[in-house]
Amino acid sequence: MAASSPDLPASGFTAFQHAEQARKPSTRLLFQYWQGAWRDGRPPRRTDIDPGAIKPILPYILLGDIEPQPFRVLFRLIGTAVADFSRQDFSGHYLDELLYNDRDSVEWEQCYRYLQAHHMGIIGVNDLSHVDGGSTRYEFAVLPLLREDDPAGSFIAIEAYDDIDPLKIPDLHPVTDRR
Repeated sequence: MAASSPDLPASGFTAFQHAEQARKPSTRLLFQYWQGAWRDGRPPRRTDIDPGAIKPILPYILLGDIEPQPFRVLFRLIGTAVADFSRQDFSGHYLDELLYNDRDSVEWEQCYRYLQAHHMGIIGVNDLSHVDGGSTRYEFAVLPLLREDDPAGSFIAIEAYDDIDPLKIPDLHPVTDRR
């Protein structure tokens, strides 16, 4: 179970409905861009995302699909900072193929199941475990994207490492493959 902070439930995330919920400018920027891309009461499609409009935060972005039956999460593309902090580029991998329990406080499958069930974005905090027992905290958000007729069939997400010193990367547990 994820570590909680005073303004988040025990699950480590909450519904993301207002830009003011974000503590990090990068998270706020993504939410405002995503919100502005809605058309006819529906979230944007992945093909509607203009990388040029969110260029400053591209290293922190993840794009993927949610497959409902059976439930699986496919990471289509992850940004360079996400790959660095994860110590692996897991683009093209499914969530259930990755081991992250020694590293992350958040139960990622719960996040994506919530997104898929409620068609609503989420925001939260993840505590990354260091090999020496310490931890580093960052804000994240996952926002639904329209795929075919499914308003949460795809997603765009951010891991806001804005304030984390990249020199701490070797201290973090890596994300690894289950294979």
